[in-house]
Amino acid sequence: MGEYSTEMSFLESVTERHGVVFGEESTLRFGIWDYGLFIAMLGLSALIGIYFGFLNKKKQDNTEEYLLGGKKMSIFPVSCSLIASHISGSTILGVPTQIYAYGSQYSMFIVCALATQLSIIYIFLPVFHELQMTSCFSYLERRFDRKVRLVASFMFALNVMLFVPAVIYVPALAFNQVTGINLHLVTPIICSICIFYTTVGGLKAVVYTDALQFILMVGATLVVMFLGVGLTGGFSGVWESAERGGRLIFFNMDPNPRLGISFWTVTMGMTVAWVSLLGVTQSSIQRFLSVPDMKRATKSVWIFTGGMIFIKTCCIFVGLIIYAKYETCDPYSMGVVSKLDQILPYFIMDVGKSIPGLPGLFIAGIFSAALSSMSSSLNTLAGTIYEDFLRHRFPKASEKQASSTMKIIVVILGAIQLACVFVVERMGTVFYLTLALNGVTSGALLGIFSMGMLLRKANTKGVIAGTLLSISIVSTIMIGAQFAQRPAPLPLRVDGCAGLNSTIPATETPIVVEDDLPGIFLISPMYYPLLGFVIIIVVGYTISILSGGCDLMDERLLCQFARSREFRERQKRKAEEAQYAKIGQALKDLEANGKI
Repeated sequence: MGEYSTEMSFLESVTERHGVVFGEESTLRFGIWDYGLFIAMLGLSALIGIYFGFLNKKKQDNTEEYLLGGKKMSIFPVSCSLIASHISGSTILGVPTQIYAYGSQYSMFIVCALATQLSIIYIFLPVFHELQMTSCFSYLERRFDRKVRLVASFMFALNVMLFVPAVIYVPALAFNQVTGINLHLVTPIICSICIFYTTVGGLKAVVYTDALQFILMVGATLVVMFLGVGLTGGFSGVWESAERGGRLIFFNMDPNPRLGISFWTVTMGMTVAWVSLLGVTQSSIQRFLSVPDMKRATKSVWIFTGGMIFIKTCCIFVGLIIYAKYETCDPYSMGVVSKLDQILPYFIMDVGKSIPGLPGLFIAGIFSAALSSMSSSLNTLAGTIYEDFLRHRFPKASEKQASSTMKIIVVILGAIQLACVFVVERMGTVFYLTLALNGVTSGALLGIFSMGMLLRKANTKGVIAGTLLSISIVSTIMIGAQFAQRPAPLPLRVDGCAGLNSTIPATETPIVVEDDLPGIFLISPMYYPLLGFVIIIVVGYTISILSGGCDLMDERLLCQFARSREFRERQKRKAEEAQYAKIGQALKDLEANGKI
């Protein structure tokens, strides 16, 4: 009886501290203000779609308007849309959890972000902007042939269709945790709203909804961050706590490829993944081409990079704040949350319960990030499928018919992604599989475009062979890695929980058992994109040279520094002549108006 009483008093003390009842449903639930803010976010998103679909003077009844916003989009909403699309709900939930459990090594993503920005501005974006193609995959048909284009389009479509359901499922699970509303009820409602505004509003609705969701996302993150700082002894208190817990890790220079995360995995592996995601995929290029000129497109890249660095830095600091809050009494170790991924929603409900609406604001921000990813993928995939697989079958279709067809495709794709959310729910390992799948295809995609723009002699045979080998090898590694043990988190403590005694021992870091799998299956998943990229470049270029290379006729298909000197000089003369002609025309107009 004595031991039972001691254990119960311990549980009661933890209940008082963390606001939950063990063995019963958590008392940390949404209130009226939380539901109000969440519903308002969904309502505004739907209204934006209604405005651009039915009330705006520019109707979404042609492909240029539907996919590119008439190429007259403003810099700021386009930049916000890019940020919101890249910062998914998985990012907002996953990065703080990563920092809480594994330390701050992820902060070296800043190097990755800057390298990505330079690659986009100086290699890929100038080519796409000069050619002005509705689908970036049409570049591959001009550079190689239709087979390469279809292979790349299929890889991109498969990647998105498998990845987005996981992106939607994560915040839906968080919403279920803080409201108790059945996942099967809330997910269809929210996804239907996203499908609606994407279908009727086109790119403009997606971009402006993303901008709204970006503002909401940033606001929610900042409010929670500053509230958490106030509860954990200020910035210095957070920093000291992280230092005591060994969470301040910035330059782990260990080259061991088996490390889940290190300086090299972040700066090398993630750079390839990000350049692929942001520099050569349709969702990003579609937005860069929606602004009128290259100068504004470049500004969009700069704003996007700065915004992405800012938000991810805030997410990193939120992870440190959570660790400072639960430094000596970890909710995961005590069973308050069943998964480490639930630590952030629990923290929000714990520290924000005294401020009406704050938990609702933050959960709405997480869902906003997920919806922006879903809407972007729907709009992008609709354009990709129509341009690459359907347009040639309906050569006489009008622009209005093409736009209507893409809207139907959006509805079908949305329904498929919604169904896949429930598949992800029932197959636990699928969530990790879909995340790893991004690494399988991203390196190969970047390799295809890089060979086209950087290597003059690259040809179709080399690209196809390199792509098939790259995907085969990385897929085999990914599948084999599913049987490997996952890295154990850094030590998590419960010795500071009130009433703790020998009846309930403190949690120790799990002992890492060496896997019997071959070493190749144990490399960090963050290296998958880099490995895939290297394979396709080495194998593809070698086969290209051995099979006779390529006699390239249009040098505009190469990036600026890969073009011949003669072509660059001709381009420079044409630009100067165009500038002189523009000045001459302006002088004639002034003279005709009697102003000179």
